[in-house]
Amino acid sequence: MTTRLRESTADRISNLPDGAIERILVFLPIKDAAKTSLLSRYWRHRWRSIPQLVFDDRFAPLPEEDGRGDIADDGKDVVLKIYEVLLTHDGLLNKFELSIPEFRRQIPLDLLILHLSRKAVQELALLFEDDNYPKLHSSLFSPAFPLKRLKLKGCEFEVPSGFAGFNKLTLLELEDVVLPDDFYQNFLPFCPLLEELRVIGCTGEEHVFVSPSLKMLLFHSCLSKICFKYTPLLSVVSVLDTDEYTYDEEDYFLDSNSDMVGLFASLPALQHLNLGIELLLLPKPLHNLRFLEVPRILLHRLPQARVLVCLIMSAPNLKRLTIRLDVSNEHPPSKVIGSLQKLLEAEDQLGVCCLQHLEEVNIHDSRGMQVELDLVRFVLATAPVLRRINIQRKEKLSSKKALKFLNEMIVYKRISKEAEIKYV
Repeated sequence: MTTRLRESTADRISNLPDGAIERILVFLPIKDAAKTSLLSRYWRHRWRSIPQLVFDDRFAPLPEEDGRGDIADDGKDVVLKIYEVLLTHDGLLNKFELSIPEFRRQIPLDLLILHLSRKAVQELALLFEDDNYPKLHSSLFSPAFPLKRLKLKGCEFEVPSGFAGFNKLTLLELEDVVLPDDFYQNFLPFCPLLEELRVIGCTGEEHVFVSPSLKMLLFHSCLSKICFKYTPLLSVVSVLDTDEYTYDEEDYFLDSNSDMVGLFASLPALQHLNLGIELLLLPKPLHNLRFLEVPRILLHRLPQARVLVCLIMSAPNLKRLTIRLDVSNEHPPSKVIGSLQKLLEAEDQLGVCCLQHLEEVNIHDSRGMQVELDLVRFVLATAPVLRRINIQRKEKLSSKKALKFLNEMIVYKRISKEAEIKYV
């Protein structure tokens, strides 16, 4: 009886393997992990050797305002606690993340990054929400820093002249980061294992991508020029110009002298494309492109319709097409310039079998316009393996107009016997 009682009250967690205990501590917020030191002598120093440190809103909740509307706590205590944890940490540190919302006290990054470089951190995330845009210390670019994943937000990132490269970096994520114009040319070639690059709301004028290892690119920033100079393995691309759209007619015409002419010249492995830019001219077919997404397009504007047709005609193995219609208040659908149907027919007469593998078409925010009917008619008549066309109508579209739109679509000739139209 006594033996069974001792077994039932034994400290089973303390008897777990070291790897299991370490994993438990990693999933706890730092404050809770530190409290385990009160459990027993065995647990007193266990939390100081966890391989991951994440300082987020669980470590420092949002500061409260005083009666005058100012922040009562300037964050000095938070900074001291962060350094206290770092200085008492014992062992290797694989991941470090600093992401405290509304934290208004600038942290001395020079000391922080220097300390992390000596810890051999492999995954680093420095995410700032204020408007200070601290400049990253040069120790970040030390060859001794074995970074594999780097995420930055709200800071200034400038590559030093003696930068030798990140030989192990596989992921780079930049959001609201101040970058020099020549950043991509001076940084990417020195990251031989980089596979994933995410750029959101960053500065910079010229975006020339040279990366033999890059496989995925998400670029959602203000765009003036973009060029894929050498990216042989890049298969997933999402490009969105976050600058405000202007609806000057001349801005949308394809120009052979445009900076966008060479956009896809070095994308032989492209399979998934999400495109949100206006100017486009493809120098050669995209044989590997399987999925095409155009997040916003003025389909009733002939220059933008040309962009869509150009993409479709340049992707002979396309399987899924997704577009989201965008109708400008300045140019309502009644002022249609040109005819999408004529444009599609002209391309079809060239003998280009562009939709031989197309299986699915998704159209979002349908307004029941004639140009939409033109596109649906063309797809139904030229896609032999088409399975379905999904059309999601705009909420403000009247039931009467929607019914008329649907009745006209269902009588179109279909080359594929399995083709269905879903209109919701």
